[in-house]
Amino acid sequence: MTSLKRKPRPIKTEYGFLAGRDCIFLDDVSFLDGTHKLRLKGKINKNLVSDPPDTLDHFIPYELVFTGVLALKMIELDSWDFKCASSFDEVLDSEWVASLGGKVTHEDKHIFIQTYDDVFEVVCSRYEFKFLK
Repeated sequence: MTSLKRKPRPIKTEYGFLAGRDCIFLDDVSFLDGTHKLRLKGKINKNLVSDPPDTLDHFIPYELVFTGVLALKMIELDSWDFKCASSFDEVLDSEWVASLGGKVTHEDKHIFIQTYDDVFEVVCSRYEFKFLK
């Protein structure tokens, strides 16, 4: 859902804010239908985080798990017509969340994650972004 009224807000991770097309690389996507969990796994380019760890490794493995997924969209990055504030944002006052009805509550979140090739939009009850060390 593209809208000029979106209010993306960058989400701060353990290593600060994530920014740039080359920041988040995706290696694996899995959706566990019975539990409504979406799991993304890959690597983060440490040169494109605002508070990089003191490590020699250029890439940091991550796992991002969304739970209570109520809606999900994926689009190839070059076909996407909206620019977010960072590579990992929450959309405040989301029209998409408001339009869903059903089991949606005021606690649900509308999250954007922009990877090197794809953009995911997720409406979920919560998420956990873990860096794997």
